[in-house]
Amino acid sequence: MSNNDNKEPLEESGVLVDTSSPPMSEKNDKPQEPLKKLRGNHILALALHRMFKGPAPTLDHIVRFLSSGSGHDKFWMTTQYFTKIVVWICAKRGLRSASERVRMLSGLVADYRIMIRLVGLAPMTQFIRYCEQTQAPTRTLQWLDRIMNLSMVCYYPLEHIYWLGAHRIIPLSEKLVDDAGYWSCRFWAIWIALQFVHLGEEYRVIKSRRQKIHTKGKVDAAQMQQELDAVDADTKSWWIQLLINTCYFPLTMHWSIRGSTFPEVAVGCFGTVAALAQAYNVWHATA
Repeated sequence: MSNNDNKEPLEESGVLVDTSSPPMSEKNDKPQEPLKKLRGNHILALALHRMFKGPAPTLDHIVRFLSSGSGHDKFWMTTQYFTKIVVWICAKRGLRSASERVRMLSGLVADYRIMIRLVGLAPMTQFIRYCEQTQAPTRTLQWLDRIMNLSMVCYYPLEHIYWLGAHRIIPLSEKLVDDAGYWSCRFWAIWIALQFVHLGEEYRVIKSRRQKIHTKGKVDAAQMQQELDAVDADTKSWWIQLLINTCYFPLTMHWSIRGSTFPEVAVGCFGTVAALAQAYNVWHATA
């Protein structure tokens, strides 16, 4: 047999090798190891370069959302209420240990959200100043804003007293701590009830604005469309606010009544929907 008969193509290298000589694996095992490592590192570097090169608008948007006060709170609010649903599911499936761990997480998040509201009176005061310096579309809305702001001025200190007393930061009797907690929620419930009236008045204003646009005389089509788009955006915002308020209503009633039997899974469902609706608003506001 000739020497050419002992030569076969090697698929990996694309060259001919003499099969009568020792196998390539025996010759090049050691040199190929660092080569493989270099190839692997090169592929990883290319993958990371492609992944991180150029702008990342979605990531930037997420950071803006979480960096805002409202976005930060809505992220934790969603966590707080959705975990209540997870607790119920785990309990139904007999996963006692998992249910308890998730319950603890939900409680910690709820406690954290109350803690960060200890500074809530400062932005509340700023909002009251804005309401007094800005003329509302109607006198009814102006007075509703004032009464609702007053209810929040009562709500915040009572919640602060509840949280500080519950954690033994200030020495208070259990009865006083409980009373502060219930009355803070009652003032919040007053705000929610008045918000339904506020939304009704807002709807009347939005409807009036739309009618005025359609009954105008000769007007530029582009300008008219722009005004209608603004009304449509306000209408969409109105529906979202109605959804949020509707979800909050049973929650505030539940927290305002001693011995309420409202189920925790229902609290989780209503709270999650309210949180996601508010998160939607903040997401678009931070676009």
